[in-house]
Amino acid sequence: MQCPKCGTENPDEGQICIGCSHVLTDPDTEQQKVKPKISKIAIASALLVGLAAYLTVFLNPTLAFFVALIGIFTAITSLVEIRRSKKKIIGKSFAIGAIIFVTMQTALLSYWRIDAAPVPDDYTISDIKSAAPQHRQSYELLSSLADKYDDLPDAPAIGLSAQDVNTIEQVSKVFKEGNYSQITDVLKENADSIKDAWANAKKARDIVNELDRFPEIADLTEPNLCVDEIRFFKNLKLLAHLYEAFAYLQNEQGNSPDVVTELIKFDSVFRKLSINARFTITKLVCFSILATDIITANSITNNPHASQESLELLTKHFTPLTDEQISMRNPIIFEYLTCKNELTKISRNLKPKHKYSTFSPLKLNSALRLYKNCCDKWIAVEENRREIKELTVWPTIYPNIPVTFDSNDSVPRYYLIYNPIGSIIAGILMSVWDRAFEIKTKHRVYEDLLQIVFNKRLGKDVSLKARAYSDRYIIDKEKKKIFSPGPDGKIDTKDDIKLMINPEVLKLTD
Repeated sequence: MQCPKCGTENPDEGQICIGCSHVLTDPDTEQQKVKPKISKIAIASALLVGLAAYLTVFLNPTLAFFVALIGIFTAITSLVEIRRSKKKIIGKSFAIGAIIFVTMQTALLSYWRIDAAPVPDDYTISDIKSAAPQHRQSYELLSSLADKYDDLPDAPAIGLSAQDVNTIEQVSKVFKEGNYSQITDVLKENADSIKDAWANAKKARDIVNELDRFPEIADLTEPNLCVDEIRFFKNLKLLAHLYEAFAYLQNEQGNSPDVVTELIKFDSVFRKLSINARFTITKLVCFSILATDIITANSITNNPHASQESLELLTKHFTPLTDEQISMRNPIIFEYLTCKNELTKISRNLKPKHKYSTFSPLKLNSALRLYKNCCDKWIAVEENRREIKELTVWPTIYPNIPVTFDSNDSVPRYYLIYNPIGSIIAGILMSVWDRAFEIKTKHRVYEDLLQIVFNKRLGKDVSLKARAYSDRYIIDKEKKKIFSPGPDGKIDTKDDIKLMINPEVLKLTD
């Protein structure tokens, strides 16, 4: 052994230099004092595996597969290098971690990408109630009330000018928010304009009269999100407010029997359409128009000049809607079919170009199963059925953990991770249906209030027992209204469902 200090050769077993007395060190011990280095190959393997994970989820799974193979090969190479270095090179954890990560990633993502089986016995368009074939022309007549563009200041399809539209909108706002005194004033101010608008809308009124001759009003809307097919809704609501304004005016002038006949024809069309309405928005527009007609009928009933003939016509026609007319079954199934078509399109657009992709933000079948479960529950409520058979939203190899919506219309986080897009869309649809059923309940309340007004005007006994939102309906003689507190349960708020009344006419002044 050569002394590192003076260079003198010493015996191998010597511990002190015979030349300078320097303490000699074992080469292995000296070697151990050298700081080991981390294997660059091991680090590279970890980086390659991370890159493979990124490519798998976001970009190119095929390329990710080859990157992962290179990463595994690199990790194995680094392990061999570390073993041969006799502790001069470290980084074994990087290499082993990379191999474990690739294995777990492959297993988990492969497991995650599996969709549920297709929906068995799925809904079809034949499950929707439709008008008989001989009444299909009624839908064409209804569609003729639509303007080519929905942002026009006028409504040429129903014969109204921009000035007519402006008058109707201003007057209807007063009808909605004002009292009898304000309504009387606005009618006097706009009497001529209302009559002009009524005359200009003759084309639309003729179509309404022709539609009324059909025993059924068809709805031939296809289950696709097409704005063109529902463009006429704007004009229908405008037409409802025109009938309302003209009825108010004619009633004030003592011409109630004629205007009541016109109002009943108009209302009949939407009672018929409500039975076959497909889109939820179509159903809600029917509810809106029918509610406007109820308010108009109420105003005539509360007018002291209303004739006995008018009252008889109103009470005979404005009976509560039948279960078939009020049912949401058609829109529920139709919205499901529309959702199915749109989700299928999204699924095709999201479908990766690469055959072995693992990333799938939309599990189409699972999303449809989740939404169909909700639809089945709503239909069961409509039909007073308690039990339904729920579909599992998971693949067969998954545990069948129930997935339900919370009060915020959100699904559990574990399902959100499994099916991000499906979860979000289903949550949006849930909130829409919550609102739709609330509107349906409000319409039923309007019907109850009108029946109370009818009976009071005819001197019959009435019950103020409420259908919803409170125990009893409230008659406020001072504020001249009969109302329900509405969903918020508080009186005298914007949420109230109310009809204006004339206490003297209804003999409520005692």
